[in-house]
Amino acid sequence: MEIRDHALLYACMARAILKHLPKKEAEALIEKITVDYGFQRGKRMASFSKNGDLNDYFINGEWKGKEGENISKMFFKEDKTVSVVSKCAWYDTWKRYGLEEYGSYYCRFIDKAICAGFNKDLLLDVNTSIGLGDRNCEFVWHEKADEEKVRNTRREHILPFDHHCKELYECMERHLPEKQRVIILEEIKNGLKEL
Repeated sequence: MEIRDHALLYACMARAILKHLPKKEAEALIEKITVDYGFQRGKRMASFSKNGDLNDYFINGEWKGKEGENISKMFFKEDKTVSVVSKCAWYDTWKRYGLEEYGSYYCRFIDKAICAGFNKDLLLDVNTSIGLGDRNCEFVWHEKADEEKVRNTRREHILPFDHHCKELYECMERHLPEKQRVIILEEIKNGLKEL
């Protein structure tokens, strides 16, 4: 599995929930699933962290895309650290399949949830997002990371996308209302088969 599979699973989930629940209820549920999933990832990243600081947050990121799938630049300023993403494999997948509307929920909630799960004291602003119609994503953490440490420390805790997809699915299953769980899960599976 790869980013494409994770992106499609998420979008099919959001689409199925929106189809079978009233919009406000559906959006609240999508947010809950995304935040819980992201918070779990952040907590696991923290479990590998030595100091729980921003350096460790970057070093303990759990995924790695293929060469050229994602393009980002980091800026290490005096009092903040900025990441600007100009190409995103999640968004590219959603766009390819006409699922941008559903993928956009991921962009709204995931990064802050991961950050909060890792360390609630790390402050992150998501100023722009490709998935929400901006030219790039701009993430701003309100402290300076150590550029040399972040760039030169080998990331050891990369998990395969099989794991990320399984974890997302389990999180979704856990939060889906019992009444609609079977029909929504079936809708997701059928949506994935069609892609």
